[in-house]
Amino acid sequence: MKRLTITGNVGHDAVTRVDKAGESFVTFSVGVSVGNKQAPKTDWVDVNCNGKLAEIAQSYVKKGTKVLIEGYPTTNAYINRSGEALSSLKLFANHLELLSKQDTEDECSDEK
Repeated sequence: MKRLTITGNVGHDAVTRVDKAGESFVTFSVGVSVGNKQAPKTDWVDVNCNGKLAEIAQSYVKKGTKVLIEGYPTTNAYINRSGEALSSLKLFANHLELLSKQDTEDECSDEK
């Protein structure tokens, strides 16, 4: 089973969306530091939450919130408008922890 755990800061407030089947889900991005002090770098991971995690994310996940997310990853390759080949990483969350001090350090899982 593919499983990925990331820790980082949320790049934008959680946004609720609706898929083609009419089911709602929440999306947000998380910046993950991957470089070192001499060559700092941030990778951005798009996160999708549904069910109870979506409700919690919509209420508590705001820009700048430090989070720990666990779930299964997928990648997407595409060509941008400039003709450059790019890829993105998406994480379908089944576990979310709010780590910021202003939050209550809540933990939630969507494990069955």
